[in-house]
Amino acid sequence: MEKTKQLQCGKYIAECANLSGSKFQNVNLSGAVFDDVNLSGASFHNINMSDVRFSAMQIGGSSFVHIGLPPDKEGKQRGCHFEDVHLNDSTFKKCKLTNVKMIDCDIDGMEIDGVPVKEAIERFEAHR
Repeated sequence: MEKTKQLQCGKYIAECANLSGSKFQNVNLSGAVFDDVNLSGASFHNINMSDVRFSAMQIGGSSFVHIGLPPDKEGKQRGCHFEDVHLNDSTFKKCKLTNVKMIDCDIDGMEIDGVPVKEAIERFEAHR
């Protein structure tokens, strides 16, 4: 049986560490740096990830649910930036996409409410 240790306040360096199965509750990790970290199968709930930067990340099979302002907050969340992202075969359901801009994106096979987007744009362009 593995020993359970409770960390107190302060800064820690975990290098070549196995923290699988650990539980983090009411923890402040602002300004923390994660590099070459395996979080597969991890679960995040009630997390503030404002102004976080992700790069060279694999998210295949992941789910993002109830993303935005907390339920008790009014207003509008600041926009996010996605660049060089592969979201093929993904599903967006009940998403607020107001003022979303798509620039230089491959939309082959993309549908919105069953309407092929590429064909709709081609028809629009032809009748402009």
